[in-house]
Amino acid sequence: MLRVSALCALLLGIAVAGSVHGTGFWYGTSGPEQIYIDSAKVIVQVESGFSPDQTLQSVGRIVQIIGGDGLVDGFVACSLSTGVGYDQFMDSLDQVPGVLLVEPYYLTADSFPCPVGEGFCVAFDPGVPYGTIDSLCTEYKLEIARERIGRAKSFTIRNTDSSGYHIVELANIFHDLPNVEYSHPDFGVAIEASSYRLYDYFNALQPHTKRVIGAFNSASVWDFSGLQDTIVVAIIDEGTEAHEDLPASRILPGYDFAHDDSDPSPGYSCGHGMATASIVAADHTTDSAYGTQSSSGIISMDPRVVILPIKIFTDACDDANVTVSKLADAFDFAWTQGAEVISNSWNFINPAQSDFPDLNAAIERATVFGRGGLGCPVFFSSGNTSLRYPDPSIVRYPARLSYVFAVGAVDLADNRWGYSCYGQQLALVAPSDDGYTVPVWTLDQMGQRGYNPTYFSDCPPGSNDMNYDCHFGGTSAACPLVSGSAALLMSKNPALNFEAYYYILRHSAVTDLDTGSFTPPNNEYGWGRVDAFRAILSLSHGDVNNSGGVPDIADLVYLVA
Repeated sequence: MLRVSALCALLLGIAVAGSVHGTGFWYGTSGPEQIYIDSAKVIVQVESGFSPDQTLQSVGRIVQIIGGDGLVDGFVACSLSTGVGYDQFMDSLDQVPGVLLVEPYYLTADSFPCPVGEGFCVAFDPGVPYGTIDSLCTEYKLEIARERIGRAKSFTIRNTDSSGYHIVELANIFHDLPNVEYSHPDFGVAIEASSYRLYDYFNALQPHTKRVIGAFNSASVWDFSGLQDTIVVAIIDEGTEAHEDLPASRILPGYDFAHDDSDPSPGYSCGHGMATASIVAADHTTDSAYGTQSSSGIISMDPRVVILPIKIFTDACDDANVTVSKLADAFDFAWTQGAEVISNSWNFINPAQSDFPDLNAAIERATVFGRGGLGCPVFFSSGNTSLRYPDPSIVRYPARLSYVFAVGAVDLADNRWGYSCYGQQLALVAPSDDGYTVPVWTLDQMGQRGYNPTYFSDCPPGSNDMNYDCHFGGTSAACPLVSGSAALLMSKNPALNFEAYYYILRHSAVTDLDTGSFTPPNNEYGWGRVDAFRAILSLSHGDVNNSGGVPDIADLVYLVA
């Protein structure tokens, strides 16, 4: 401490008395923070042009160079054969030709590595002259690495092999000098991007979904949506049941209107309802699960969605028992049983089908009275019959109703699929397939039931799994991508009415397509291709890190990152 005493007069103040010194502490915001030395390891920085392996191979106590979290400034971690005489060993290691700096291997109180670098961070009071700071660096044989932008007299100061001090010692010495705001080691830190990264084993085969969610496993829609609320999505279809990728805990008691009973499970060979539900709500295996959910196969739009299964097709997967009143009952059941989004990958085949007032009224009731009066957004596929009839430019009923949202299908290059019905009532398009070109992967029923292997057994070699379907497509696959996008929007902000979700989806859609840009609305593409990422950002009002507060610099940093 003789050096500190000799320099106190330079700093125009009174030194802090009684502070703890030594390599066991550094000074954080709240005072001394204890750190521990792992005497079985050291970290070493060698001179430029020297190989750490060659430089250290002759040092008898070094067993090997090992990896270490947070190592910076060219330091390498070395394991030692013994921890006896640790300080003396570090002193001798410092004399090895080519070795610049030697530091202890520090651990936090909970045994996480906290390696130091070659420098420490120090902020002097603004009134301290630069000449005084230079004198300190000269006295301790240190170098100023850089000064902070926007905060004068705040520096990173670099240690040298001439100082005779370790970094923690230096940081503590400077901390106790007068007119110093803070001083602490420039620790290497182990950080990770707080992104929502997925490891589902079939996700590489899902380009259609990825095209809607944004940059996959970099900055994705789930990072910004927050997945804050569990949204109930009614799937009116062939029926839905529990799956390894869609647990029973996320399936509500539904109803079978084709057979007038309370069992909405699909018939033996039916897979359509499972496929549409999975696009909305299948589980995700994320980085936070550490790969423990090995059964999770595909990604979905919102893995927190709860499915309300409503069955309108028979166990033979046909429409033998469908009537207008049963369809109307299905919609009334949906909104009265708590559905918040209603997804329909079906429509009437006849392009000239007249509207049915009873069904129209039931659908409209869902949009008026659902969600406690905010209304349920209702989504329909636009239809797959555009190539069958003389006038293809007609969105099928009920998708063409003014209070529902009609979804058409495009390929991965944004070309409208020939089968996809279009017209003035089309709201959006979403990526899909013809079932064979780049087919959409979805859930099937478990085991022998469902589409696979009843209809399909030719999924790519090595990846076929009877619990999954590799041949889905059509506007049936496009519709749940948009329904799932609406569920994400509702999870982010459940207080909007149904028309607001329609508005956001329309005005966040992509109109600069691979096939060329257009001014919406357009008969073939509606308002554009759905983009859940843009929709969520438009709803966030700047609060992209989901902090719940007003937008601030943290949101900007999060968005840029």
